[in-house]
Amino acid sequence: MEKVEKHEYLINGETMVILPHYNEHGHLYSLVSEFGQDLVVAQKPMEIINNSCLFYGSSYQGRVEGASHLTKYNRMVPIVICSRSGIYFFPTQSPKSEACIWFAHEYVKEILTDTPESSSVVLRNQTTVPVQISRAAMESKVNRAAQYRHLMSLQQRVMERPLPEMMNLEQAFIMESTGAYSFNAHNPHV
Repeated sequence: MEKVEKHEYLINGETMVILPHYNEHGHLYSLVSEFGQDLVVAQKPMEIINNSCLFYGSSYQGRVEGASHLTKYNRMVPIVICSRSGIYFFPTQSPKSEACIWFAHEYVKEILTDTPESSSVVLRNQTTVPVQISRAAMESKVNRAAQYRHLMSLQQRVMERPLPEMMNLEQAFIMESTGAYSFNAHNPHV
């Protein structure tokens, strides 16, 4: 697959994985695999994560705090990049590490054992990404991301429920009378 070079990148629904990549001068860049192409981006993986979080309406730190609050995880927390598009990513190790790889949860198809300390992640397009962590540890990360997606889905369903009839704003009227407020859902003239 040909590698396209870019100066900036925003995560989108085609982004499968973001890997650290050192250019010919030893500078840390990113190798981004989308479903149909690979890109070398002149940004560090965390720059792409940070900028993408900001583009979709939150800071990276806000995404981490929200995920930690919901999941009770404190380290290597999976994050939502864009909740509307269902884009969730998780790190393979501390995001502070230059060796950290970021995977899009929805593109992880299978995890294969290479050695007791390493494994390979098979993505939905059959691309294989070697990682320097065990299969069990990688499966745990995938499962944590799945749990976070599920908890977010439950939160969204609660927020999408209609208000009870008495609370329907089209039918409820609040009128001011003698300095106090009275409420009558059926008769606006009370």
